[in-house]
Amino acid sequence: MKLLSQVFISKLIVGAIAGALCLNAVPASALMQDSQGEHKLIADSSGAASKPATTSGSASGSVSSNAEVLKELEQMRARIAELEAQLKAQQSGAPVLVNATITKTQPATAEINSSLAKPGAQEQSAAQPQTAKEKPSEPFAYADWTWLNGNARTKEPAFDSKFFTPEIRLDAHYISSFNHPRDDSMGGSTETFRSNEFQIEQISLGGNFHWQNVNARLLTMAGMFGVTTPRNDASPGRGQWDLRGAYKYFSEANAGYHFNVNHGLNVDAGIFVSYIGLFSYYNFDNWAYQPSYVSSNTPWFFNGLRIQWFPTDKLKIEPWIINGWQSYGRLGSKPGLGGQIVWRPKQWLSLVFNNYGMGEDTLGNGNGQFGRSRIHTDDSIEVKYYDRPERFLDKMAFSFTGDLGCEYGGKGTSVGPQGQTIINNVNCFHDTPTSRKQTFVGWMAYNRFWFKKDIYGLTVGGGAMNNPGRYLTLLPPINGADAISGSPYFTQNPGDPFKAWDTSLTFDWMPQQYITFRTEYGYRHANVPYFSGRGGITPGVNGSPSTIPGLTAGSPIGDTSFVTGRFLSPTPGFTCVVGSTGFCPDLRQSEASMRFAIMVKF
Repeated sequence: MKLLSQVFISKLIVGAIAGALCLNAVPASALMQDSQGEHKLIADSSGAASKPATTSGSASGSVSSNAEVLKELEQMRARIAELEAQLKAQQSGAPVLVNATITKTQPATAEINSSLAKPGAQEQSAAQPQTAKEKPSEPFAYADWTWLNGNARTKEPAFDSKFFTPEIRLDAHYISSFNHPRDDSMGGSTETFRSNEFQIEQISLGGNFHWQNVNARLLTMAGMFGVTTPRNDASPGRGQWDLRGAYKYFSEANAGYHFNVNHGLNVDAGIFVSYIGLFSYYNFDNWAYQPSYVSSNTPWFFNGLRIQWFPTDKLKIEPWIINGWQSYGRLGSKPGLGGQIVWRPKQWLSLVFNNYGMGEDTLGNGNGQFGRSRIHTDDSIEVKYYDRPERFLDKMAFSFTGDLGCEYGGKGTSVGPQGQTIINNVNCFHDTPTSRKQTFVGWMAYNRFWFKKDIYGLTVGGGAMNNPGRYLTLLPPINGADAISGSPYFTQNPGDPFKAWDTSLTFDWMPQQYITFRTEYGYRHANVPYFSGRGGITPGVNGSPSTIPGLTAGSPIGDTSFVTGRFLSPTPGFTCVVGSTGFCPDLRQSEASMRFAIMVKF
């Protein structure tokens, strides 16, 4: 309203001047009162002097004064045009260029810090202070971040309301392993579980509830993710109650409150998606289908409390108090502590820092005084270094992630299933006669290209990891083994070696923002046999007896035995030997595969 009144007053002044000019019958001229109260005749647009008015002085002086007044009048007209432009932009909500600076206009009810250059303007502004307090900007809302790896590329929801914003995700794929396992079972992966079959990776329904600063988020989880994610959590093996059954069908379930502090303060509790490792848990959000090891072998969810504080619209500080490292429950006597810092100082740059510590996250080694504690740091940078929307190759960006972590503590020794002595004390630096090195070092890098207004995408990248002790290495599901049962065919004892690397090439067709058709080639390699081979990893399917009385997951089958073997065996120093009724999984050091997927998010 203030801006509208300024335009009206300005036009009124100019109209009065024009009326005065008409009374004196001087074409294209203006009559104005000077500071002394005297009236002067102003020259017309041709520069010729009109006949004298009621003022004294020479004709030349009158012409000079008239020219000055005419110049002021032109400045006032320009000011009116500027105010009208601001008013129009304010009503439309579009950015407006003011004094060579882009500013985002506020709603029509907000105060605009500008005033008409006329006598008393400053006094009037002081007498009428700003009544509407400007609302802090939304965090990271100053730029479009849909280009980021790990962020959904949907720019707006398909449907929204004041109370509920729904979310629907579906991910269907066909994976073909070049190893062609007979049982179609693949291991060591977070996204590829079955070969040469059509499978539904994810079916999720839910969304965000929001009303008067109260918020809740719920997203169900069905499909392959519904069983593959819980089997990597060992915490249900400690104590009573079926935590897997309680949570397995929910990928996100949390509630909390939003405080109007700075640019926002959220306090939420429940199950959250973890972004350690940069890639999102949901394939639709990522540049590649199968992430590299740094992402695959780090948490996909946390269960606990988080606090999100946005001191500015470019910075997020998020502490965590959680049960543990990707665990529904607590594995030891201590909870896990950690946090995330996200800083996006420019629209082309994103920095993410994740840290975790204190948690005792190894089943059977979390007994307080003698338990193993875990620390981990995960840091990423993403840079959009090319952005030309008008060109065929319209965008390019890269991401780099580095991880470093270890476990320390533990005490005593134990005997392994092959009769080997296992030293349970671990450290972050080197092997000793009484302690074993238990570390994780890894990195991954990807480069993304977008074509034809983001309809097509091409990603090339990969990474590597070194994880002695294998405490973060995903256990292959040999004979149904999981994080609780373990497996004698692929041990995870302190000091067990594991190094791996991978690379991938991904092509996306994205005709709409809500769907992606993805084709990907990937190659993965490890220094020990790890990936499913032609014989498979399931007894019975590869020619062994299909029914064995008393068989339990993770235990040797029949008369399977282990003899002293070469270093590259999955069980260091031992080789699996098949007897007349025994079983040994067919594990290979390499795996190449083609991945095809259709992913939808509404």
